[in-house]
Amino acid sequence: MVLKKRKQDNDADLELLIVDGNIGFFRSCEITQMFLISKSDKALINLYILASFEEKPFIEEDHQFLCRPIAIDKNFDVGIQRYKMSINTAKATFHKLATENKWAFRNNESLKMEKLVKLSKQFVPGNEGQRLSRVLKNNFHNGSYVIEFFDESKKLTECLSTLDHLHLLNKVSEKIKKVVPIDLSVVRDRIGNIIFQFPVTIINLASKARPDWDGLILKFKWHNRLTVKKTYLIQVDSTMDKNYMGAAMVPYEGKDEQEIIIGNINQVSHVKVWSESPNLLLSVFDGTYLRRFGLNTSIGSDEPRIFKIGGEEQIVSISSKGLKSGVGNIVDYATFIANNLYEAEKESLEKSLSFKQYFKDSAIEALNDLRILINNNDANGVALWDPYLRANDILNTLYFSPTAGVELRAIGAIDASTKKVYDQKGVSPALIIAGEKKILDDTQHNNYGLNLEFRMQYESYGWAFHDRFLIFSGSKERQAKVYSVGTSINSIGNSHHILQEVSHPQRVVDAFNELWNKLNNKDCLVWKSR
Repeated sequence: MVLKKRKQDNDADLELLIVDGNIGFFRSCEITQMFLISKSDKALINLYILASFEEKPFIEEDHQFLCRPIAIDKNFDVGIQRYKMSINTAKATFHKLATENKWAFRNNESLKMEKLVKLSKQFVPGNEGQRLSRVLKNNFHNGSYVIEFFDESKKLTECLSTLDHLHLLNKVSEKIKKVVPIDLSVVRDRIGNIIFQFPVTIINLASKARPDWDGLILKFKWHNRLTVKKTYLIQVDSTMDKNYMGAAMVPYEGKDEQEIIIGNINQVSHVKVWSESPNLLLSVFDGTYLRRFGLNTSIGSDEPRIFKIGGEEQIVSISSKGLKSGVGNIVDYATFIANNLYEAEKESLEKSLSFKQYFKDSAIEALNDLRILINNNDANGVALWDPYLRANDILNTLYFSPTAGVELRAIGAIDASTKKVYDQKGVSPALIIAGEKKILDDTQHNNYGLNLEFRMQYESYGWAFHDRFLIFSGSKERQAKVYSVGTSINSIGNSHHILQEVSHPQRVVDAFNELWNKLNNKDCLVWKSR
């Protein structure tokens, strides 16, 4: 009896989702399997498995390898195969995975994997931009339920799953996408996982705004096999500035079209359709409805703008400023709120230091903000990349890192521009480096817990650079963070500039590391803590 209950617990979500009419009418399961091939012993290691339930009848296994092995490095290749299972075989495979942590294909259980943690069923909406959809099959329309077995270790897949191998993962993912529409580079956290996907197919839902803009008109289309409809609930609400402008929870009336009045749908509307018993989410919509329109017109000019760059003539066609017409010019309460939301968002970004403007005479504030960022994010290392960087700038920034022993790196540069700024015309790079070293050698610095190295780019060492970045290194668990400082540390807060978090930090990290390695030369070393 205990064993039977345990089996029911492990398989409860699966059994619920595959019952005819709950979310669909499933008759087979398609397996897309990606695995690492060890070149040393030919062992197969799970990279990612998608088991997608379908309404097509099961005819045969139809096993096939979809491509030749894809090379990763000297140790591993990637293999991709696809095959089909009957519903009963899929249930047995699920149960063995849940109870024994083994994947069985043709009674072969040799696929190596870490201990996987089974998560409760999740609903993944079919909305555009849904990240998990990038590793699911055709997750459009009403979305899918998934039951996920999660690899929390990632030890067996470290050749692709760690941040150190992000560049390699991107390259391999591009090759995989040419074979199957699965993008592991977007969901690196799912490497090593196994996902069972159950598309919601019993309903198609369309919606539009009521003419009075006080509610919605919903149009239902049900699966042709659904002969007896259950009790369904419809949840509708509209939000603006985190306030609920209107909301309703009503029963489905059983018609193809149903109107729901909530009072106001002027901003973002949310629609959910639920099955009451069993309690399952069947459809989700989040979005806005088109209400206003504006017409932009412009009058072309026969005379273009002509100017020269470096002696080369440039020609640009010119048009007059757009003239607007239509009800889009109406200013109402929604416009006032939307305009103020921009200010609130700006204030929030400034508080998190993800985006902040500085103006003349704000040097103290700007420098203090850099120190706050370093204090909060130095756990995995900090780097400064600034062509005008000098010893005093490092004292004002990296020296404020509170974590003992963490790696602190800095790259500056010596060229005609920096020599002019520092009034060092005619001074050799060796003398400039010696001067900066002397500042950091000050015997009044005890350098407790300091692990700092400062390198200088000049002449043929490395390459010249212009941008200024504050870089916080990542780890296996945490992505790197990078901030564009907008000006050099020596002039921070002296004139207008913007501190802004970079959207794709790893590319900056990779570029910094590449230059750092190029400057691994005694002639480029300014100072290194002992």
